[in-house]
Amino acid sequence: MKNKEKSRCNALVGMMFLTLLLSCSSDDGGNEPPQAENSPPEAFDLIGVTDNAVGVDVTPTFSWQAANDPDGDSVSYDLYLGTETEPSTLFAENIGGTTFTVQGRLSLITEYYWKVVAKDGKGGESESVANSFTTRNLNIPDTPVTANAAFPVRDDHSSAVFDNKLWVIGGGTSIDLKNDVWYSEDGINWVEATSAAAFAKRWVHGTAVFDNKLWVIGGQAVNGPKNDVWYSEDGINWTEATPAADFSPRWFHTVEVFDNKLWVIGGHDGDKKNDVWFSENGVDWTEATSTAGFSKRWVHTSAVFDNKLWVIGGEDDNGKMNDVWFSTDGTSWAQATLEAGFSKRWRHATTVYDNKLWVIGGEDDINGFKNDIWSSYDGKNWTIAPPQPAFPVRIDHTAENFDNKLWIIAGIAGIGTSKNDVWAMD
Repeated sequence: MKNKEKSRCNALVGMMFLTLLLSCSSDDGGNEPPQAENSPPEAFDLIGVTDNAVGVDVTPTFSWQAANDPDGDSVSYDLYLGTETEPSTLFAENIGGTTFTVQGRLSLITEYYWKVVAKDGKGGESESVANSFTTRNLNIPDTPVTANAAFPVRDDHSSAVFDNKLWVIGGGTSIDLKNDVWYSEDGINWVEATSAAAFAKRWVHGTAVFDNKLWVIGGQAVNGPKNDVWYSEDGINWTEATPAADFSPRWFHTVEVFDNKLWVIGGHDGDKKNDVWFSENGVDWTEATSTAGFSKRWVHTSAVFDNKLWVIGGEDDNGKMNDVWFSTDGTSWAQATLEAGFSKRWRHATTVYDNKLWVIGGEDDINGFKNDIWSSYDGKNWTIAPPQPAFPVRIDHTAENFDNKLWIIAGIAGIGTSKNDVWAMD
C-alpha cells in the first residue's frame, strides 16, 4: 500500500516538473536575440557626366558605379538634377540600372549639378557627391535647311509661328515690294497661301499672332508709310481692322503680344519715335507712353521674355545702339544694360529660344554686316555662340522659335544680295 502511494507521489511530482519545464520552455521564446538591423547600400562614385565638364550635350547620359548592399538587397537609384550647388530636384526615380539618358532637352549654356541616391527598398540610402557640368552653346550647322526656298528672295519681310507652321509675309527688295504670304510645316517645303494679300505691298512692317489670328501692322508701302491694321485666320483671307490706327503711319517699328494685347513700339514716321501703343482688339489703340525711357529709335528689335517687354539696340539720333530695356507694363521702362556684350547695331533680328533672348546678325559701324549670334538669360549678361563662317553675314532678316529650333529666314547677305535661304539651329 505504501509503495502504491509512493508511486502516485512520484508520478505527481514528475507531472509538475514536466509542466514547469514546458512553461519555462515557452517563456524562453520571448527572449530570442533581436534580428540584425538593415544596412544601407555602400558608398559609390559618379562616373559621367564628369565633374566640371563643359560643352556637354543637352541630352546627356549619366552613369555611376553600382552600389553594393551588405544585406544583398536589390538597389535602385534616384537622380537629382538642378542649377543649385546641392541639387534638390528629383529628375528621375527608381532607376533599375546605373545609367540614365535625358529624354527632353536641358538648357543651353547652363551650369548644372547632379547627384544620385542609392536605395535598398527598406529605408536604407546612400548618397553620392554632386558633380557639376555646363551644357554646350548653340549648334550652328554649316548648311541651311534650304538654300533656295520656294518664296522669292527678300528682306525686311515679317515672319511668325502660327497654326504649327512657319510663315513669311511680304517684304521684298529695293525694286520689288511684295504682299505674298507663304507657310511651311518643316522650314524646307514652302507653300504660297496667297500671291496677293488684301493689304498693300509693303516691307519693314510688323507681324504678330494674337487672338488666334495673324496680324500685319503698318510698314512702308509704295505710297509711303502706313498705320493700317490687318488680320487673317488662315493666311489667305485678310480683313482690315482699321485703315488708320491712332498711332502715326510708320515703318521699322516692332509689334509684340503682351498682357493679352497687341503692342506697337517706336519706329519712324519722318522722325524717330519712342512712343508705345497697345490695343485689345486691333481697332482701338491707346498710347501707353509718348516718351518711353529709351531714346527715340528705329530699326531696333523687341521681344516678350520673362513676363516683360524688351527693346534691343537700333539707331537713335546719336547713332547705332546696343542698349537693352525692359518694361512690365509698357509704360515704365528700365535699362537692363547701357552697353550689351554685342556691338552697337541695327537691322538685326531677335527671338526668344531656350528661355533666353537671342540677337542675330545686323550691321555695326566696325565691321559692317554681321553673322554673330548672342544670347542672354537676363538681358544684361550676353554670351556669343561659337562662330560659324558658313553662316553668311546678314541684315533685315527674321528669327523665330519653331519645332525646338531657332530659325533664321532670308535677309540681305551683302550689298544688293537678298536671300531666300532658311537656317535651323539648336
